Parts: sequence; C-alpha cells; structure tokens
Amino acid sequence: MLSGLIGSALGFGGSIVPAITDHFAAKNNQKFELQKMEKQAELRKAGFTHEMEMFEQQAADKEHERLIKHDISINQGTGFVASLQKSVRPVITYCFFGLFAVIEVTLLMEALDQGKSISDSINVLWDEDTKAIFAAIISFWFGSRAMDKKRSK
Repeated sequence: MLSGLIGSALGFGGSIVPAITDHFAAKNNQKFELQKMEKQAELRKAGFTHEMEMFEQQAADKEHERLIKHDISINQGTGFVASLQKSVRPVITYCFFGLFAVIEVTLLMEALDQGKSISDSINVLWDEDTKAIFAAIISFWFGSRAMDKKRSK
C-alpha cells in the first residue's frame, strides 16, 4: 500500500515536472525578450535604426519580387481572361489620359472664349503640378519598361 502511494506520488510529481520547467523556461524567455526590446528601444533612441531599416528594405524587396512573379504569371496566361488581366492598367491609363485631355481642352476653350490669349491660357493650364503629374505617369510607364529590360538581361 505504501509503495502504491509512493508510486502515485512519484507519477504525479513526474507529470508536473515538465510543466514546472516549461513555466520557468517561458518566464526566462519572456524576460530575455523584454530585455531585448528595451535594448532595441535604447538603440533606436540613440539613432541606431539600421536593423529596422534593413528589415524594412528586405520586406520591400520581397514584396517587389512577389509583384514581379504575379506579373509574369499574368503575362504567361492565354485566353480572354488573361487578355483582360493584361489590359487593366493600360485601359485605366488611357481612360485617365482621355479624361485629362478632355478637361484641359475644355478649360483651354473656355479661357479662349473669355478673351485670354492662347499663350496665357496654356501657361495657366500647363502649370508645375500638371507637369509633375504628367512626368510621373510617363516615367512610370517607360521607366518600368527600361528597368524590366535591364533586369531580364
């Protein structure tokens, strides 16, 4: 009877030991993580952000790779749906360029009807903001093509 009680106590004690050791291990791990976070906060406060910048750059690179793979998969497709997927960006660009052209021509005609000279009207319509937006769109389309060609070599 005594051996049964001792065996039961040892069995129960043996089953509790892993839980106790896991508790202390988790506590030590949490303490270490807290110290690590505090040290990172101190380093960031002191201006050492290179590790965070590195991780941000790695994330941006992975996102860029994923987008390239997605574009490649779209370009490899065939059929109506694949053609529709390929045409989304160009169609949206053409639509917005058409809208831009209609607005600019309408504003130019309105300015000319009000008696303003064509050079003054064009200077007002083709301002710095419009030039910047137009340059960004053209650079996006032709710059991305040049970069894709350079990457493929």
